Amino acid sequence: MSKRKLKVALIFGGTSREREISLQTARTIARYLNPEKYKVVSIEIPKGVKRLFKEKIDVALLALHGPGGEDGTIQGMLELLKLPYTCSGVLASALAMDKARTKRLVVGAGVPVLPDLLIHKRDFTTRALTPLLHGIKRGGYSKVVIKPNRLGSSIGITIASGSRAIANGIKEALKHDEEILIEPYIQGREITVPVLGNNDPLALPSVEIVPWRKSTFYDLKAKYEEGGSEHIIPAPLAKHEQIEVKNLALLAHKSLGCRGVTRSDFIFTPEGKFYFLEINTIPGMTPMSLVPQSAENAGISFSKLLDELIKLAKY
Repeated sequence: MSKRKLKVALIFGGTSREREISLQTARTIARYLNPEKYKVVSIEIPKGVKRLFKEKIDVALLALHGPGGEDGTIQGMLELLKLPYTCSGVLASALAMDKARTKRLVVGAGVPVLPDLLIHKRDFTTRALTPLLHGIKRGGYSKVVIKPNRLGSSIGITIASGSRAIANGIKEALKHDEEILIEPYIQGREITVPVLGNNDPLALPSVEIVPWRKSTFYDLKAKYEEGGSEHIIPAPLAKHEQIEVKNLALLAHKSLGCRGVTRSDFIFTPEGKFYFLEINTIPGMTPMSLVPQSAENAGISFSKLLDELIKLAKY
């Protein structure tokens, strides 16, 4: 007698600015899910959400990115349905989506972070811009990174120096989120570390990201366009540096209560210091994505990685 296939709801789409990335992730996942093990039910959010109530689903495989999909909202609904789902739970997802509050939490676990200014739209006016710029200057920020606090895929990020450029960067970020984060720009190498697991997670091989010459950092084009960046796996680090950055990624994963798979991003300075930037609780799974490439370097094929995520699913 053949074993019954698991019915997997592949949930994708959403309404965030990262919707197109979600569609790419879902297409790739659908291609690599083993058809001998799984019967896939494709559910596009929001229009297909009613199917979750009608179909007898065994597990939900989340391929959503950004607000409304990665921030705990869909996770809460799945918990009400008592439907196991991949990746992190409600609290960890909500925290990780909020870059500023994630930093406040992980620093308590010993993960080094950069200083920042958190600005809410209600507190920002043209009149408030001058003292804000003076504050940035007093903090020694000759060049800053301005980013929406609760958005991913490098959308709305500006690297700026000078009053006019900083002011424009703030206004651009406020188009995407009511809260923005301003951090000092630190010259360094971009290192990321995926972590896989629930109670006893494992750090996968580190990755150094070298964006193409058209990108000044790992921006949207560098992330998702073919040839947009070079990924060196494992990152060319000394043995003690490899151990350190993996331990920091594990600390971030555990301190937030994450599960399934995460990817923590760091800047590695010429002085040999790692600074945590953010953690992704539903990392991209497109052909150019970092987690599948890191897993493959560890001997875990894309299909086996998806198998493992489904095994780790819970509510």
